[in-house]
Amino acid sequence: MGSSKSKFSALTEGILEEYTILTYLSKAEILYIYKIFGQIDQTGALHSLNSRFPCHYVQEVFTQLKYNPFRDRIFQVFSSEEDGKMSFEDILDLCSAMSEKCPASVKAAWAFRILDFDGDGFVGEDDLAQVIQRLTQRAGYRTEEERAGYIREDEQNHIIKILIDEMSIECSGKVSIQEFIHAVGKMSEFPHSFCFRF
Repeated sequence: MGSSKSKFSALTEGILEEYTILTYLSKAEILYIYKIFGQIDQTGALHSLNSRFPCHYVQEVFTQLKYNPFRDRIFQVFSSEEDGKMSFEDILDLCSAMSEKCPASVKAAWAFRILDFDGDGFVGEDDLAQVIQRLTQRAGYRTEEERAGYIREDEQNHIIKILIDEMSIECSGKVSIQEFIHAVGKMSEFPHSFCFRF
């Protein structure tokens, strides 16, 4: 690890050990994330773990985020300072939540926060409408023919009603975090789709 010390100067062995305890990431994964995140710094190496970089720089080196339709929400939820910037620890939190080793209930709690667009502590009709629109519509289509392949408003409303009816145990017309975690826990494919591959 002698050569690693100079290459990863801000990331000491003690801090690395601490990160492996506090996250669902291995030492190798943390070092890889550190190396990738360090590419944002103009020197090509991260000299301070407290450095914060604008999210548009982060998405350039983390291609898993670049084309994600929820990247703005992901950045908003995982930015500890809520300043449109990410630190190395913010990225570690994100990558830990997206790790294959992260428990499904933890992933579901993070997913809930991402999908709670209005921040009211529930996933409601408006939140689900945004999810559906982001998943089914492309920006930039100009003609009715281009729109024809996408979901209609009545179909969207039907999907929202079904989702809320299925997930809302209390029949409140919206989904709480506990209800969301419970519902997502029944979806065997969820942990694999809410995941980054390194």
